[in-house]
Amino acid sequence: MSLIDQITPEIAPVRGPETAQPAEISTPDEGFSTVLDHLVENQAAPSSVETLETLETTDESALLFSRHASSRLKSRGIELSEQDLADISDAIDRLSEKNARQSLVLMGDNAFIVGVPKRTVITAMPRQEAVGSIFTNIDSTMVVR
Repeated sequence: MSLIDQITPEIAPVRGPETAQPAEISTPDEGFSTVLDHLVENQAAPSSVETLETLETTDESALLFSRHASSRLKSRGIELSEQDLADISDAIDRLSEKNARQSLVLMGDNAFIVGVPKRTVITAMPRQEAVGSIFTNIDSTMVVR
């Protein structure tokens, strides 16, 4: 018996699971768009994608809140009145006129990061919590009141 045989134990060959199914392969008859449509239909939405909640009913002027923003409003005890919602919506309209993309909106005792093109509140916090914070990836700020 050689020295290598003494040092290395006998290694069994590696096998895949007995029940493994072969991957589904498209046939040459299927076009790219057909395969893509099939994949899109069968793909589950990733959990990291935030769903949006509509707080107004008209499509073009709808103000949306991301799941993250809704959670922050609830956890931080921020309650928004109809006037607050109208003020945020007006702020987004004005920011849109200036071609803003992602903005900090300061309104009363609260601060909001909004995605202007999709009219979406991304996050919310009390202004006091915002003091000393550094906001990155914004291109504009609007002080509403």
